[in-house]
Amino acid sequence: MAKKDNGKITAGGNLRKTDTQTIVLSPTVRFGLDLGGWMSAIKNADAIDWPRRVKLIDMYEDISLDTHVQSVMEKYKSTILASPLQFQRKGEVDEKIQEIIESPWFGKMLEDFIMVPWTGVGGSLFQFYRDGQWLKYDLTPSKHVDPINRLIRRNQHDTTGQSWDNFSNLLYIGEPRQIGKFASIAYWVIVKRNNVGDWIQLAEIFGRPLTDATYDPNDPEARQKLANDIANRGSMTAFIHPDGTNIKLIEAAGLSGGANVYERLHVTSNSEISKMVLGNTLSTEVSDKGTQALGAVQHEDQQDVMSRAKRRLLHILNYELTDVFQNLGFNTKGGKFLFVPKPTKSLATDILVDQQLVNMGVPLSDDHFYEYYGRPKPDNYDELKAQRMAAMTPLPPVDDPEDDEDPEGDEPQKPQDPKEKNFKNRLSRFFGEALGKGALGW
Repeated sequence: MAKKDNGKITAGGNLRKTDTQTIVLSPTVRFGLDLGGWMSAIKNADAIDWPRRVKLIDMYEDISLDTHVQSVMEKYKSTILASPLQFQRKGEVDEKIQEIIESPWFGKMLEDFIMVPWTGVGGSLFQFYRDGQWLKYDLTPSKHVDPINRLIRRNQHDTTGQSWDNFSNLLYIGEPRQIGKFASIAYWVIVKRNNVGDWIQLAEIFGRPLTDATYDPNDPEARQKLANDIANRGSMTAFIHPDGTNIKLIEAAGLSGGANVYERLHVTSNSEISKMVLGNTLSTEVSDKGTQALGAVQHEDQQDVMSRAKRRLLHILNYELTDVFQNLGFNTKGGKFLFVPKPTKSLATDILVDQQLVNMGVPLSDDHFYEYYGRPKPDNYDELKAQRMAAMTPLPPVDDPEDDEDPEGDEPQKPQDPKEKNFKNRLSRFFGEALGKGALGW
């Protein structure tokens, strides 16, 4: 991390640009994608000596508009960030750093960190700065970053630029030659987009009634009049031909009306995207072949994917971001970021488990129940606890003189061994009335 000066990377458009402006932005080129362009963009980004990444970065911005991609990526990020994040030092939460963690910009930063392996062509460059009591950051536009030569380019197609060592508090994440996992997703988005276009065209042509109109070929004005009448009825497909001619519509065999093949390709494309991001399809799509057991297996696979992503995120926070905190005056020495695990079982299951542990004599503190189940602890907890314990304490037995007499001359009973009594009590709780007087001959 460079510390030569406090220069800040600035970005803006061509309007009112200055000589000191670091980056001159250009709009994203969207749409018009095909598989030939997809392959060309990957090859250009993979070049060794002069990699050209602009086209691939624009492609990733374009496919991010796909509804299914947005859905699975939001699910991916939400699952990772669902667990609360804390900064602890010696087992105690650092309230000052925790306040930064709870800020909106920190959550946005975590999302940007999560997206680096997916959309970070050549990695991503962050610049951090202090704004009053807050730590903030800017994400340098990827089209202007040359990670191999560590340059920041003024225009996206420049071959030279400023060394990023001239700027302070930079954090680079990723690999200089990575092309991003969106390369695989882009393929299926392009296939789906072109397929949906053909599907829409099929619906426009054959999804509505066809008008088959004939006219008298001997009447020169009849055709024009017939065409005007059809146009006035609204937009629909019409065949206008002279009387006595035939038109036949021949559909491809086995397509059930021609629409099923488009629908199957659409579903397949979405399934491949789901598997790429989440490792499964059952958590995002409804299937008539899914079972509870299969869903449970795929859920476990998804949790493994998320655990790996969490571990990677913690590596960034604990091994790289802490230096940035230190440089900007936030004390992170001796502490670490960690995710606080959430209960994985249902609430009813957790209650039953805790009840069984208490019945087995396993000591559990009251604080465990308040914290685990998220219940507020009363202000007068000690007083209420004392009252409850007093109510639960049994009164000492009153000696009855008649009990000392033995009318039948039997020998006085020996005091029962405490271990035997405890064992019988446990059996009594387990078998209920089976150990009552006269039952089972005990």
